[in-house]
Amino acid sequence: MKLGEKIKTRRKEIKMTQADLADGICTQAMISRIEKKKVRPSRELMEKVAERLEVSIHYFYGEDSIESRYSKTAQLCKIIRQHLERREYESVSYLIESNEELIENTVGEDKDFFDWIKGLLFGYRDGDNDKALEYLIKMETGVKNGELRVEVIDSIGNQYLRKKDYAKAEAYYQKGFDSFAEWMNHEKKAKLLLNYSICLSRKGKYADCLDKVMQGLELVIEKKTLFLLGDFLYYKGYSLENLGQTEEAVEAYQKAQTIFDIQQNEKYLLITKLAKEKLELTQ
Repeated sequence: MKLGEKIKTRRKEIKMTQADLADGICTQAMISRIEKKKVRPSRELMEKVAERLEVSIHYFYGEDSIESRYSKTAQLCKIIRQHLERREYESVSYLIESNEELIENTVGEDKDFFDWIKGLLFGYRDGDNDKALEYLIKMETGVKNGELRVEVIDSIGNQYLRKKDYAKAEAYYQKGFDSFAEWMNHEKKAKLLLNYSICLSRKGKYADCLDKVMQGLELVIEKKTLFLLGDFLYYKGYSLENLGQTEEAVEAYQKAQTIFDIQQNEKYLLITKLAKEKLELTQ
């Protein structure tokens, strides 16, 4: 039985529609195309499909298949991403160094992923932004996976942001934004929108910043997630404050403060609290 047939069979076993399976993962049209064998899904997508269908990835590929053998690589990618989220670059570096043989044998999307990580480490671990930029810019055009390419573009923007070259940073964030597709992961979209907002705020383009912030808020609220919600609310308040809309800014800061409190994010809770209190004194 082919992959698409297995997905369809399992989906019907648990009385799940294509829309149910696709919700929060991809579009219904994508599930339909996979089931009709019109497209080969990425590893990341199949892991999400397997989880939604309450089966192991091996259910679709078999323990001895080539696809199954990439499970170690998939697990390594997942762990690295978790450390990236916490900005634990030394841990990421250790994982890369201790899995050299596995990484050397990767191809395609996996190779692109590890190349991207290598570029990030030049900047965030070694502090060499120029080397990171040279490496990431060189690899960006060759990345075929749309989501990963957006992440690479976002990373290039971030490196320019660190160098305070806001014009080039903005150009790359806009390039990433123009690459958005409906099926892309909402968290990756949200990250780029937040970084784009930060760049615009640094340039003093507060109206444009507010526009991107509102797009980010719409995205995370639609997905019913707290992911970056506090950050977007903070920059909403910051933009409104600089646009002279004091009451609305205080309200946004208060909402951001509530989210950071729930998330126990002490650093940004304090930053937001101080911004709100300072603004309230001027009212």
